[in-house]
Amino acid sequence: MVGPTRVSVCGCCGALRPRYKRLVDNIFPEDPEDGLVKTNMEKLTFYALSAPEKLDRIGAYLSERLIRDVGRHRYGYVCIAMEALDQLLMACHCQSINLFVESFLKMVAKLLESEKPNLQILGTNSFVKFANIEEDTPSYHRSYDFFVSRFSEMCHSSHDDMEIKTK
Repeated sequence: MVGPTRVSVCGCCGALRPRYKRLVDNIFPEDPEDGLVKTNMEKLTFYALSAPEKLDRIGAYLSERLIRDVGRHRYGYVCIAMEALDQLLMACHCQSINLFVESFLKMVAKLLESEKPNLQILGTNSFVKFANIEEDTPSYHRSYDFFVSRFSEMCHSSHDDMEIKTK
């Protein structure tokens, strides 16, 4: 295994992975300090817009990666995954947001459950972006109870750093 992307033992096996997984893997640079690979993110966004039925799989795979990276304390990759999610959410919100939202909310919840204030802030900012999107067909089946409870807890945080507490 080399860097964040997997290199299979047999060079030809990479082509057997689903296209959406290859596109998602390609947005992550070898060094997370380099940030999101913009040209590959454009390709992923184009693919998501061209094949909206794949959006839920893209979201699920990004969610899988984010959860794994949180567990491994690879926070640079977590930030990249959330940036990608935010961009996909903004680009694809009109036609097929409901296919994508469950994975998105799962990832935001994972960040809010973290003990790391910076991950909580990242999750909060992504949730705010999501909340400001007007849906063509609102979905009333979603439950936001966890988010209401968690945001209330965060408002009463006893964190020592006042700047972080305010954020």
